[in-house]
Amino acid sequence: MNKTFIYGIGNALVDSEYKITDEELLKLNLEKGCMELNDIDNHSKLSNELKKKYGIVKMMPGGSVANSLYALAQFGQNVTFTGRVSKDNIGATFEESLKFVGMQSAIKQVDNGITGECIVLITPDHERTMYTYLGVSSNLSIEDISKEAIIKSEYLLIEGYLVTSDETNNVAKYCLDIANENNIKKIITLSDPNVVNFFKDNMMELINKKFDIIFCNKQEAYNISSSDNIDAAAKFLNKFSNEIIITSGSNGAYVHHNNTLTHVSCDEVIPVDLTGAGDMFLAAYLLSKAKNKSITESIKFANKCSGKIIQNYGAKFDSEGEYKVLYSDL
Repeated sequence: MNKTFIYGIGNALVDSEYKITDEELLKLNLEKGCMELNDIDNHSKLSNELKKKYGIVKMMPGGSVANSLYALAQFGQNVTFTGRVSKDNIGATFEESLKFVGMQSAIKQVDNGITGECIVLITPDHERTMYTYLGVSSNLSIEDISKEAIIKSEYLLIEGYLVTSDETNNVAKYCLDIANENNIKKIITLSDPNVVNFFKDNMMELINKKFDIIFCNKQEAYNISSSDNIDAAAKFLNKFSNEIIITSGSNGAYVHHNNTLTHVSCDEVIPVDLTGAGDMFLAAYLLSKAKNKSITESIKFANKCSGKIIQNYGAKFDSEGEYKVLYSDL
């Protein structure tokens, strides 16, 4: 059987990016570099104000898992994404953009509600802060999931953002149970420090199902483990997975595997937008593993790819050629 490399489930969102000042971010009472959820009324008001004042820097299909799978598709891998959008223009554009790069789309389009949107606020230090209205993505249901697609995949990939809604959290658990019953390898990305803090019980319930690979950044690792150092965080997460990847921004990344901690620093770059760095890192690391590269080689390649994406506005490159240049170095 010709297996799909990864079957991923996540929030199907559109990323709308705006450049704002630190003072404006402070007025919104948002924690810089993190994600917070927004309600529809406040979301619509803020979106209209930002469009009028600044205009959108970039708008594109987003969502953590979708971003990673988009990159893997551009790298030539066979991947499938499941999410939920509305039957609006944005929802149709979301699905078409995934199909355009060769992704298998298992997206559910519904008549009610609106497609989710993530307002990405870029401050002068190039950090991105996300204010997200989940829209119909928060209603992803078990009926939207293809058991057959999971079973014919090498990996199941889920995002930690799914724990923010009872319905999507149940979907994640349902998919993990299918994977466990059919010996499908499992990957989770913890997604965001605030998500780990505010929904820790849900997150722990998920990771207790055990994973082959856990991706997180340093602060997410500290928050989930209630620790303040990499060693302690890695040892805590090792209870739930044999392979832990902890990204650390300009300090590179750490991988804890088979009781060994490997650290690889990264080259210094001048970022313009930190959106999508972790999503690209995940995609590049998994691609390198699929090519039978060592852990050190995989970290180096993932560092390089995430370093390139943050020199670009948005979580995706504008052309297929930019992905091919990176892939040619692997």
